[in-house]
Amino acid sequence: MHNYLAALVWAGITALASWPLYTRFNSNLPGKARRFAPLLFTSLVTLLFLAPLGYALLMIGHEASLLARLLSEAQSHGLPAPAWIERIPFAGKTILSWWNSVLATPGGFSSWLHQVGQGPLLGWARLFGFEMIHRTLILLLMLFSLYFLYRDGELLAMRLLSLIQKILGETGTHHAERAVDTIRGTVNGLILVGLAEGILLGLAYALAGLDSPALWGALTGLLAVIPFGMPALFGMASLILFAQGNQTAALAILVWGTVVMIVSDHIVRPLLIGDSAKLPLVLIILGMLGGIETFGLLGIFIGPVIMATLVSLWREWTHVRSHPV
Repeated sequence: MHNYLAALVWAGITALASWPLYTRFNSNLPGKARRFAPLLFTSLVTLLFLAPLGYALLMIGHEASLLARLLSEAQSHGLPAPAWIERIPFAGKTILSWWNSVLATPGGFSSWLHQVGQGPLLGWARLFGFEMIHRTLILLLMLFSLYFLYRDGELLAMRLLSLIQKILGETGTHHAERAVDTIRGTVNGLILVGLAEGILLGLAYALAGLDSPALWGALTGLLAVIPFGMPALFGMASLILFAQGNQTAALAILVWGTVVMIVSDHIVRPLLIGDSAKLPLVLIILGMLGGIETFGLLGIFIGPVIMATLVSLWREWTHVRSHPV
């Protein structure tokens, strides 16, 4: 089961984070309809996951078809380099030289592929395909497991709390509650804030005239979940606008992205995560980075939980009682 434990952990995190919404949803249903509450709410969560993913795949497919058409034209007749490529800071001349030798020359792309080696490229493509199939299976198994967690979550929670009390005593219950609060705070601080950042930057991309602003906004919101991921993306967008000769829009994207990042990462997100986990900002960042390095993407949520538990134990074991003189 090792390869599929991630699906169960993702299902557990999703169930814990959305449980208050599920209980409210269940309480608003008529009496007989409550037996279908786990299925209905799982369907809503599935739609929430699959709708953005489907849109992203649709946009990627559209961009891929355009890219394939451009490569076909470059192979047959050559594709002149856009004038703005040379103006890309630091790497403009290198990219222009590669473009002129590969894409601007008829037949240059096939020669470049032959030099690079089609075997490694086919191997990478095959590995990417296998990874996509595996990730899709993990997502489907996570959504399937989520239904049973909504259906039997209360019973499972009581059994887990009973087990924790037997092992760790009453303090174990306190640490379990702290872990749940940390997970919910981390989800709110990462997902909701990342969604807001994607919308704010997506609108800015559209106003700046960047191609495919919705896709850029979606990628910004996705990378905003990863520490230091969002600046790389809006910095790249700013470089593209600068190279295209739109220096004012490039500067505006850079300034606006920095302001959004500072407000979200240093004010909103620490309030949402820190208040729930009772952690200072530096420990939140260390927990996320260490979690990502150890557990991958799951570590974004697992890292702060481990850090909050350690800090809670530290405060408990080093508690100093004041005595009257």
